[in-house]
Order: sequence, then structure tokens, then C-alpha cells
Amino acid sequence: MKTVYILLIAFIIPLFASNQERDLQAVFLGRFAKFIEWPQNNRDVFTITLINENPFEDLLDKLYIGKTIHGKKIKIKYVTDVKDIGLSDILFITLDDQKDVGKVIKYAQKHSILTISEQRGFAQRGGIIQLGFVMQKPYLVINYDSATKSKIKISSSLLAIAQDVIKEEAE
Repeated sequence: MKTVYILLIAFIIPLFASNQERDLQAVFLGRFAKFIEWPQNNRDVFTITLINENPFEDLLDKLYIGKTIHGKKIKIKYVTDVKDIGLSDILFITLDDQKDVGKVIKYAQKHSILTISEQRGFAQRGGIIQLGFVMQKPYLVINYDSATKSKIKISSSLLAIAQDVIKEEAE
């Protein structure tokens, strides 16, 4: 009987941690915006888009209903293809195919969209923020060069808490 409890705990704790991390990711999507400056635009909504799978279920809709970012009402959008991204401010990427990820990153750079993903190596492949968790603590890798290419300015406060910043050395 003791073995059953131990096995049960061994499976429940990682699930609980995983759910906590997912909840934190949802919060971080909006919080990152406080440390980001986008090029001027005339849109009246702030759009957070998820491409491919939605790991948050209805959490983003509940979390951001009636809220604003940079004085704009938040809109949550779910798409499955690059051509459907449209105008967006933040793009959370869950695609598996690296060719598709590359296409999405190029699209985002062209349209000044902040890209975020939890995929390993995402920032090294040109994404702007790689958000992960190590021992239930956030772990950020920020690609400063990609942000610059996207005409996005990242606050020094956010850069300071990143565990790794990808930035070409000035010569």
C-alpha cells in the first residue's frame, strides 16, 4: 500500500508543477509586454496570438478578459498557419516542425511581433524569448539581436533577469 502512495505522489507532483508552470507562462505572456516597446501602430487592440496548439485551454481568455496592455484592450487569437497570424503583438509558438518555426519567425520579424516559445534552442534559432522552467523557476533566454531586427526594444530590466542574452558583440 505504501508503494501505491509513493507512486501516486511521484506522478501527481510533476503534474501539479507542470500546471503551475503553465499558469505562470500565461501570466508571463502579458507581463513581458510591460518591458517591451513596439514600433508605433494605430491598432486599438493588443493581440496575443497562439500558433498551433493551445496549451493554456481557456486560461488566457479568463486571465485577460477586460484587461489592457499599453492602454489597449487585449484580444486572444488562435491560429494554425502562418498566413492566419495577421496583425499581432505577441506570438506564442508551439509548432514542432523547425521549417514552420523558421517561417513564423521570419514573418514575426517582418511585422514587429514579439515571439515567445518554450522550445529548447528557440532563441538560438531567431526567436526573441525562450521561456522555460528549471526547478519551477522561470528561465529566460532572450535574443536581443532578433528583437532589434524586429524593431522591438527590450527594457534593460527584462534583459537583466534573463539567464542568457544573445547579443552580437560590438566591434
